[in-house]
Amino acid sequence: MTKELVSLPAEPPVAWTKPTSANTKGGKLYKPTHSELFKVVFEQNEGGDEESFSSKLVALEDFPPNSDITKLTNLSRAPVKAYSSVQHGVGPNDHFELNSDLLFMNHSCAPSVYVALPPNRSSEWRVKAGPQGIQRGQDMTFFYPSTEWDMAQGFDCNCGATNCLKSIRGAKYLSLSELEERGHVNEHIREMKASQKE
Repeated sequence: MTKELVSLPAEPPVAWTKPTSANTKGGKLYKPTHSELFKVVFEQNEGGDEESFSSKLVALEDFPPNSDITKLTNLSRAPVKAYSSVQHGVGPNDHFELNSDLLFMNHSCAPSVYVALPPNRSSEWRVKAGPQGIQRGQDMTFFYPSTEWDMAQGFDCNCGATNCLKSIRGAKYLSLSELEERGHVNEHIREMKASQKE
């Protein structure tokens, strides 16, 4: 296996606090990290407490198919694999935190965007529009197993896609064809899949 030669800081270059309904007064005090590109939308479900809120990331402009949306910046090394971290390599510690509103990209089995992580070239890491492009007001979603081998927290998926997998635990539990059917698959996932024992 190829060793990832990526050096990330232990702390983000710019301090970032995850916005929640509580610390933004229901979104009223929320300030987007990428104000011209996308924003977090806080949605209230049934009930009234903090757990009744869900969030999503919404595009603020149109992006053509496979175009760059944004470079990944303000990253920091993840001390442990977590629900919030993104895997970038084959090593057990090859995970980073996004430290931006990109954290709110939800999963979909028919994603609108993808996270491109060329190996050993962190300066080229980006979020890109999917093959269909993305329209202003559309949810920004990505396919989690395109970056995650064995997720810290799997979940039951109800994304509504016709090809929904129903259970999302990571690329380890899917075939290469299942991964490719849902779009971009990063090289570290392809490498781990190639060396996976049947």
